[in-house]
Amino acid sequence: LTEEAAAMDEMVAKLEEALHAHHEAEDKKKEAELAAASGEAAAEAAALADAAGALADKLEAAGLTEEAAKLHEFQAVLENSESTGKDLQDAAHGAHELAEQLRADGHLELADEMEKLALQLDGAAEKKLSVEALEAEKAAKDGLKDVAAGAHALADKLREDGHGELADMVEKIAKEVDHALEGELDVEEVERVIGDAKAAADKLRAAGLTEEAALMDEMVAKLEDALHAHHEAEDKKKEAELAAAAGEAAAEAAAL
Repeated sequence: LTEEAAAMDEMVAKLEEALHAHHEAEDKKKEAELAAASGEAAAEAAALADAAGALADKLEAAGLTEEAAKLHEFQAVLENSESTGKDLQDAAHGAHELAEQLRADGHLELADEMEKLALQLDGAAEKKLSVEALEAEKAAKDGLKDVAAGAHALADKLREDGHGELADMVEKIAKEVDHALEGELDVEEVERVIGDAKAAADKLRAAGLTEEAALMDEMVAKLEDALHAHHEAEDKKKEAELAAAAGEAAAEAAAL
């Protein structure tokens, strides 16, 4: 039945290739989404910076130099490409406070304009946090991909050098990482892989293969970094949800 077995092997290889192509397509789609979201967030921040500048001019014309100076600070945050979602959240919070102050001081029209800007800042903060979540998730996936490629290469080297058993051990880790790359990242699965990789590094070291053990140590570090990036992505998603809820609450309060 060697012919049938060969045909089955061929089918398995084709299925694996199709699965790999599917995951690659999903990754490309996510990369495109990230690029689009990042571009939108940057364009929105630039437009809001212009609006903040124009409103600051109105405040200055009304003799409100202190309030205008504060608004220029928020404008600088919007113009800075290094500003984080948290920075934008802080600016939005400051703008809401400024709107309240203007209303209390009787500058109702300027207060309305400031509140409108503050609500737009809430939206910009939410968008930026969502982009940061996508970036962190991509960093996690990229880290796992590096480990998978490194582990497959190390397994091949060990096999070539006559260390069949150790090669099988490392190949098992490579396949575990391949599996972890399928779909959503499973924290427990990656934690198990980290444990296996640490044990593998110890075995390689015990076998006197210090160079290979060092490579495995690097993979452990990359796996831990990937896990950290995944947790960061989850945190950013939650922060974006909270920013959205805060923005909705502020909008409802402003409508009263």
